[in-house]
Amino acid sequence: MKIIFFYTYNQSFLSSFFKELSIQLIEGEYDIKIVSLKEKSELLEVAPGLSVQILKKRSKWLNYISIFKLLMSEKPDVVISNFSYVNPAILSGKLLGIKKNIVWFHTVTQALNPSKNQVRIKSIFLKQASEIIVNSESLKGDLEHDYSISKTKIFPIPFWSSLEASHTKSEVFKKKSLIKIGCPGRIEEVKNQQLIIDSLVNVEERISWRLYIAGSGSNEESLRLKVRQLNLEDKVDFLGVLSIDKMKEYYEEIDLIILPSKFEAFGLVLIEALSMGCPVLVSESFGALGYIKDGEFLNKYSFNPHSSVDLSAKLNNVIANKEHSSDYFRNIYTTYFQKEKIIAKVEEVINL
Repeated sequence: MKIIFFYTYNQSFLSSFFKELSIQLIEGEYDIKIVSLKEKSELLEVAPGLSVQILKKRSKWLNYISIFKLLMSEKPDVVISNFSYVNPAILSGKLLGIKKNIVWFHTVTQALNPSKNQVRIKSIFLKQASEIIVNSESLKGDLEHDYSISKTKIFPIPFWSSLEASHTKSEVFKKKSLIKIGCPGRIEEVKNQQLIIDSLVNVEERISWRLYIAGSGSNEESLRLKVRQLNLEDKVDFLGVLSIDKMKEYYEEIDLIILPSKFEAFGLVLIEALSMGCPVLVSESFGALGYIKDGEFLNKYSFNPHSSVDLSAKLNNVIANKEHSSDYFRNIYTTYFQKEKIIAKVEEVINL
């Protein structure tokens, strides 16, 4: 079965997930080619049997034509697309009679903040997809409610993490004179990093901490200003965007990850942290939490992203009680985000 997979091929964790998924599917005897739009056209051989066809990125309609021509030439049995590739892949597939045209949809409506016209247009294209893969039950509900998509064509499937810990954090917080707190991700208003600052100001005085923020974004200057106003420059470090290798080092060094987003369709950073055995405090808005059925974890380690009081209380409790080692958090990951089961679910959708 020949599959064309449209997504932006780069060094991101999401791209790494799709590349690894493609490699796993090739081992299952699928014929897969990744296609991506960039500034310069080229053909990359990225793994045995897996190539990435880079098409030159042009204007919107010329990109549509490039995608149409590629699909006409390749004659795939299945097309999978996400983000900006969805509309041209769906339209081209319809014109060429490709019956299996799968959309992988990632983003909650709140994050997109679309106009009514944008919702209407996106709804028209999504309804032409044969199936839609989403990352969480909450995103499935989003598509049903906001885009009027039939629930019978929506399939929630989680991600797995491409990271793996090289050693165990033996005793979390034990004999720590300084607690290293991390917050990875884009620095945007919806990512809510300011809540961490407000909460840390109110933690117990006996707790010595330092915050390491990994990422960049449009809200960075505002966040830096808040740090200066609270005289916390010597306690908050802005690390910028880190590579995948540097992110692995980051997770290995950090004692506690805090993820305060106001909303997340899934929240890949959560399962990255869990897979590395990092203790986490996570906003209850993360779609990934819908896959975790461990009541103790959900009660102790999730918080209201609109309440600095709630986060401060959870933070004080986690540091004071020191109940769980890194193995506990890694086991949460391996229990609920098993790669083999995720691959099997993707194959089920492909073969419907």
